[in-house]
Amino acid sequence: MTTSSISKRPVIGIPVGQGTNPRGARLYTVHQLYLNAIYRTGGIPCPVPLHLDEALYREIFQRIDGLLLAGGEDIDPSFYGDAPKDVIEKTDPDRDKVELMLARWAVAEKMPILGVCRGHQLLNVALGGGLYQDIRVEMGIEEVHDMRGKGENFRQKRPHQVILDPDSKIARELGAVLWVNSLHHQAVATPGRGVKVVGASPEGVIEATELEDHPFAVTVQWHPEMLVDDDLMLRLFKLFVEEAARYHVRRRQD
Repeated sequence: MTTSSISKRPVIGIPVGQGTNPRGARLYTVHQLYLNAIYRTGGIPCPVPLHLDEALYREIFQRIDGLLLAGGEDIDPSFYGDAPKDVIEKTDPDRDKVELMLARWAVAEKMPILGVCRGHQLLNVALGGGLYQDIRVEMGIEEVHDMRGKGENFRQKRPHQVILDPDSKIARELGAVLWVNSLHHQAVATPGRGVKVVGASPEGVIEATELEDHPFAVTVQWHPEMLVDDDLMLRLFKLFVEEAARYHVRRRQD
């Protein structure tokens, strides 16, 4: 592949999580399914490490064309002005800080953003919104939204619908009613500044948002990267990557 052909693909930044291997060594982690989805739809996936200084993050930000906020741990409640409740699960404040910083820059610069599950919640928090720390306790929602570990192929099961605003970007491309997978116990509670709710489950869980006055800032509570054998779900990534390509051109022309 030539340098010129590589440059035609937009670069998508994906902040990583943290973990350890069986010997206890610290690792940065990002699920391969996100990388595959970006690659398959014409982008260059670029994992973004944690623990750098802000100047380096600025350099990284100037070299990417889109920001993918992936799934993962609960967001530390201190970032949305709440105290942790007994229902909170594992958090990663190091990752929170990096993603919140990059998300706010991307909003300000109108860089394309796609948020998935945790990323759906993270963008809302970045803009001053709040979360339910556990929808079973705080909303009375049944287990249908948290299918983690429940039977074979739980990641691909689609236990509930999402009803979308027909005028939203998602609905115009994917349809107004979707059956989705569901692997979460938290949810958006109060929308942040400029966050428009464009999709919800029949139980009232906020499942999709878009930012007002932004070319493409779309977030979903489900996991489309696990459903990309469905052309509709792959289409969501394709829309994001196509918008990132347009952003790349606009930025270079400015």
